[in-house]
Amino acid sequence: MPIQACPESRQTAGDLAEDAIRLGAGVRHTIIMALLAGTIQSASAGVDPEVDLRKAELAVENVRTTLRQPALAQSDATKARRELLEKLQRLGTQRSFVGDHRGAMAAFDELTLSRPASSASADDFARLAKAQEEDAISAIIREADKHRVVILNEAHHVPLHRAFAMRLARELRRIGYDWLACETFEKTPFNKGYLALSDGYYSREPAFGNFLRDAKADGWQLVQYEPFDQDSGGSMSEQIERRESGEARNLVARIFSLHPDAKVFIYVGYGHLREKPRVGDGSGVALMAAQLSHLTGLDPLTIDQTTMMEHTNSAAEHPLYAAALRQRPGIPFVLRAPDDGYEVFGSYRSAIDMQVVHPRYGVDAHSGRPAWLRTLAGFTATEPPISEPDAITPYFVYAYPQGQPDDAVPADVVQLTPGAPVPKLMLPEGQFRFLIQR
Repeated sequence: MPIQACPESRQTAGDLAEDAIRLGAGVRHTIIMALLAGTIQSASAGVDPEVDLRKAELAVENVRTTLRQPALAQSDATKARRELLEKLQRLGTQRSFVGDHRGAMAAFDELTLSRPASSASADDFARLAKAQEEDAISAIIREADKHRVVILNEAHHVPLHRAFAMRLARELRRIGYDWLACETFEKTPFNKGYLALSDGYYSREPAFGNFLRDAKADGWQLVQYEPFDQDSGGSMSEQIERRESGEARNLVARIFSLHPDAKVFIYVGYGHLREKPRVGDGSGVALMAAQLSHLTGLDPLTIDQTTMMEHTNSAAEHPLYAAALRQRPGIPFVLRAPDDGYEVFGSYRSAIDMQVVHPRYGVDAHSGRPAWLRTLAGFTATEPPISEPDAITPYFVYAYPQGQPDDAVPADVVQLTPGAPVPKLMLPEGQFRFLIQR
């Protein structure tokens, strides 16, 4: 693979979040028009009570205004910058919940670009030059057949990652994996008979909801493992260790101790998949994957998909990303090393097993939506079946699985702006009702 130097990039938003370790064809549609309580609501007051875009955008702008003050004291500026990062994270996450994928990425890119730049080493480019591209799903399934635990991460503001997880889950199910544990669950999902907003925080995003409904229909057993009963006191390291070890203990108690032969797919945010530092090696806090391996003796297959992906601002991309794409555009792939292992770049090097490189999917001309909704998720473009011809401000159209109430996770959300091209809903196979949110 011919390799050329790439511009420097900065620390990714995934690395920033990790610092704190937290936070097709045949679609049949039933159109049921529903207006919220018969009242006109503001464009930013979403069906989801967690979403108030107007408030989130105003909070970001207020902090920016503070930072523009010429006589701002250094201590106040430092505090305001920290607050801006928090507000951008909240804004980006809320945008993802209502289908604004580019807006979500843009908010996190601003966060990423606020930190010092990182650069690739000569060793990185040499490793990339010798690597061979392989289809990501096929390679992961081949390796997963040698393991009993697969751990895949996500960036919490990137719905694309849930589409990849959905595709991977279908293939893992074929080789005997049957337990799906997701960091985001706040309770065992589907207890209401449908996926509810209250079942998890990030799972309220439509692509995540479609992933989980698909998994449920495919026979996966879904498990909640986040330890919400942990003591919040102590140092940051102590808090992280309690959370990570608590997650691992819950996985053991709720799956492995009851089903010793279980094959488990664990879907996490950012760095919880790190296998190093290991428990007790003295090199730092052991995160969930390492804690789980320590408790079970199992070697998990760990896969990152947060490092090598497109951003709205190319300066926020990993410095090797553009070079990695030159030989294999169009599909997610991994890079096979000459020793038959897999190359991993960035902060996860030597800490995990594999790394997915996502292509630049672009925008689908037919739907006006991200192309991965069709090519990766396999969803079908559908005209929004209800509209407000007299509207003068933007409004949202929600699609829900038919028969499910407004506290269900929607299958898709689009924003319609008067005078602008109308984006299409991208929906899985099924029947749906539709709702206008003004």
